[in-house]
Amino acid sequence: MHADMTTQKVSVTLEAEAIERARRTAGPRGLSSYLDDALAEKLERDEKRSALLTYLDELERADPTPATTKQRARTRAARIRDKVTT
Repeated sequence: MHADMTTQKVSVTLEAEAIERARRTAGPRGLSSYLDDALAEKLERDEKRSALLTYLDELERADPTPATTKQRARTRAARIRDKVTT
């Protein structure tokens, strides 16, 4: 937990096995600190993902490639993905 941040006590319902694993992993630093760090990391990843998707949407809108060409590329990529993943 960051010393300069205000804390707030909350009640959440989580899977018992996950809580026990988190307690063991957290060790002396404590469950609250462990979960606070995990939440901060998850929020950062989600925010970065959102920013990336926004950027990709902007690139897509600015792309002068005709829609039919883009669709053909998507179809081909899907066929390749199917072959690779099956």
